[in-house]
Amino acid sequence: MKKFKLSLKPEWKLPLLAFACGVALTVLVGTYGFFSQRAALRQVQSELAIIQAETAGLAENAPRKVALYFIADEEGQSLLVPEVRTIGPTTEPEKAALRELIKGPETVGLQPVLPPKTTVRNLEIESGLAVVDLSQEAVRIDRGSWGEALVVWSLVNTLTKFPEVEAVRILIEGQPVETLAGHFDLSRPLRRNEQAIRDNWTR
Repeated sequence: MKKFKLSLKPEWKLPLLAFACGVALTVLVGTYGFFSQRAALRQVQSELAIIQAETAGLAENAPRKVALYFIADEEGQSLLVPEVRTIGPTTEPEKAALRELIKGPETVGLQPVLPPKTTVRNLEIESGLAVVDLSQEAVRIDRGSWGEALVVWSLVNTLTKFPEVEAVRILIEGQPVETLAGHFDLSRPLRRNEQAIRDNWTR
């Protein structure tokens, strides 16, 4: 059996060698471009992360306006009225807003919602749920069933004004409670209640 041996004519060797070199060069250039693009992408991502961190830092170091909800009587009916207040730089604006709420209103004609000695023991926000832990003083209210409901909605509406909060759960001294003062059900998370708000309130 004869063996066949592939032989190239001399005039074909140079074009074939040039073609092989061209393919190799193309692969090398493509590989270099790929890794160069990856390196450039990583650099851009790193710079973007730095910018985002700096932006977050600026937001934390800047005052911001928050909406607090206090009780107002109008035509014999009590409703919640928003009061816009500026809070100082803080990494916990939600907790700062609650502390301002406890301080009471600055607008004449509005009523406080919680006893002034109430403290915010803790506030945790996860997956849209804010769990706020108040001190025992928070239960010392005497407003009847509707008034107690407004106190609760004041807390809920103040917190849900922040985009990261969708619902609120209220604890007292770290423990779940059925009500604040015997009327309004606190056994479940509560969502925002726009019907309890009067935006166009006039003194």
